[in-house]
Amino acid sequence: MTYEQFLQEIYIKKAGKAKLTLARIKNFLDATGNPQQKLNGINIAGTNGKGSTCAALESILTAHGFKTGLNTSPHLVNYNERFRINKKNELPSVLKSYYEKYHNLHTKFNTTYFEISTSIAFQLFLDKNTDYAIMEVGMGGRLDATKLVNSVVTAITNIDFDHTKALGNTIPKIAHEKAGILKKDVPVVLGKMNPLARKVLTAAAKAKNCPILDYEDEIKIKNVELMKNGCSYDISLPRYQINYKNLFCNLVGKHQIYNSAQALLIVANLAARFGWELKEKKVFEGMKTVIWRGRMQEIGKNPTILLDGAHNPGGIDQLVYSLKNIYEYKKLYIVVAILYDKDFKRMIKGLSSIADRFIVCKSHADRAAQINDLEAEVKKYTNDYVIEKDIKAALQRAKELADPEDLICVTGSLYTIGEVLE
Repeated sequence: MTYEQFLQEIYIKKAGKAKLTLARIKNFLDATGNPQQKLNGINIAGTNGKGSTCAALESILTAHGFKTGLNTSPHLVNYNERFRINKKNELPSVLKSYYEKYHNLHTKFNTTYFEISTSIAFQLFLDKNTDYAIMEVGMGGRLDATKLVNSVVTAITNIDFDHTKALGNTIPKIAHEKAGILKKDVPVVLGKMNPLARKVLTAAAKAKNCPILDYEDEIKIKNVELMKNGCSYDISLPRYQINYKNLFCNLVGKHQIYNSAQALLIVANLAARFGWELKEKKVFEGMKTVIWRGRMQEIGKNPTILLDGAHNPGGIDQLVYSLKNIYEYKKLYIVVAILYDKDFKRMIKGLSSIADRFIVCKSHADRAAQINDLEAEVKKYTNDYVIEKDIKAALQRAKELADPEDLICVTGSLYTIGEVLE
């Protein structure tokens, strides 16, 4: 089996109409010795920001000399981006070998694409003797394969509307699904979030006797500065006697202050419980070297070209805030392609508040929204738009239309961003 054949074979196993259940992956893991139970897992859920929080956490832990595994989804360009050891993507051949080793069991238990990927991460992180295995939840939490990891701490970044068909159409229902990652007696770190969500999560944590570390109670932020290359702030965590001045994180946007601060709180908890020293110098080193592409990523100048993987209304709100408060430009061109199962109506409404011109297109993703559906929404707010058949053509058209002092922002989906990077 070649690597390409491996990718094709697992890709056709995308969940699609498969029943949301943990039975398949549990049966598979039982048959392979339950590697996930031998890890020091950090399981992170949330609607937005969980990937950035995972990446910041990975960077701080690696700076402290720990061997760190990171499993995220989706990937932007290459499948092996989902599997990192000490901030480096695992070799494609290694990932293929794990699938081949257990091919018969994957067939027997009919595991899905995501379950296969998660099982590879579990075995890889065990075989590599990682000190910490950071597992980003794919969707929800209660029925997500990553929750099976032996968590030493869990975290939930925030709760907003996304995947509503699977998770529910109210904040409390979505919060209930995310709470599914909580483990009895294991600390949970809650991010900055909706009070309705916090109420549900707090109740769920108390029911499982989970010590709660709440962003609102634990973290004090002052002197925020937002820049094109990151953000800077003063932070204090009184519980852990931490007071840092001018902490710089190389992730762009106000929301990345919340994400990186939550990552620091998680690390502080780990250090206190496992008896190792949290070093200010190493925290600063880790925060300024986070690797996380496709989020407020600048890929061109004159005109400025930005990529941002905002893929739900909450993400678009953060993007709009950043474009209004961090960047200067004469005209703003929004290249947009969204998935049909996202709330593209609210997303386009949000973008219309700042866009001078839309370039509407369609990604190659299976779930891509049709151009005419996106166009119908754009027309509600402006007649200043252009239609292109795909992302490559749309970006080229934007470059032709824009002046050097303009800004082009490509957004709407991580799949959209991935196609540009590819």
